[in-house]
Amino acid sequence: MRGRMEYENVVELMEQGVEQVNFVGSLTNLFKDIVMAIEENDEILRGLCGEDGVVYAICELQEECDSRGSLILKKYMEFRKLARLASDINNSPNLNLLAGGASERPDPREVELYVEEILSLMQLGEDYTEFMVSKIKSLTSVDAELLPRATKAFRNGSFSKVIQDVTGFYVILEGFFMVENVRKAKRINEHVPDSLTTSMVDDVFYVLQSCLRRAISTSNISSVIAVLSNAGSLLANDYHEALQQKIREPNLGARLFLGGIGCIKTMVGLKPNLAY
Repeated sequence: MRGRMEYENVVELMEQGVEQVNFVGSLTNLFKDIVMAIEENDEILRGLCGEDGVVYAICELQEECDSRGSLILKKYMEFRKLARLASDINNSPNLNLLAGGASERPDPREVELYVEEILSLMQLGEDYTEFMVSKIKSLTSVDAELLPRATKAFRNGSFSKVIQDVTGFYVILEGFFMVENVRKAKRINEHVPDSLTTSMVDDVFYVLQSCLRRAISTSNISSVIAVLSNAGSLLANDYHEALQQKIREPNLGARLFLGGIGCIKTMVGLKPNLAY
């Protein structure tokens, strides 16, 4: 199968020091080969061994996924140095919003690139697993003991375990990206004409919304809970303190009040246009 060739190609490119290696494409081709092997030989397998034959073939090919797929993911983590990056983030001082930025910190733009790559890999794995498990469950004449054993091979195999490791890195990187961009929103905070709030409020909630949408797109409940927890903690602690600090600034109320008057005037001017 192409699985071995794809893995060997990944290793070769890494050894050559290539800056971009298409791990998503390699994993896609591996899954595509497995699915096509099952679909194209479905009738033959049913004719020889019934639906049990289809399940046995799926389980055999899943071993290829566990082997090659796991290696591709491990090479990706090695290529992006995710373990070291996660360690740098966890050990990074002054992650509080009120503290200034440290001189040596991971680049949030680079971190976001890794987050997007990880999401693509996670989504591929989830789509593949969902398809194969649904394929198994759609078979109606399978040995009663074979069905749960087959589905368990997908949920508890080595590929699934490596995906969990990748998911753990995703949560750390997403949390860092969230904090860094909320910090940036605080740093560039400014009064917005005709607005009752400063720019930080809209910017912060835009960042949180983007991060939470990404987490939801993983279809992984653990990721969603972790990112949601990080967002809640950020709002309840760091953001709240930063907001309180801003509120204590002299003449802030007057500035916002004047901005509010402008906002009200604007709304009054727009009111006739809202009539149906």
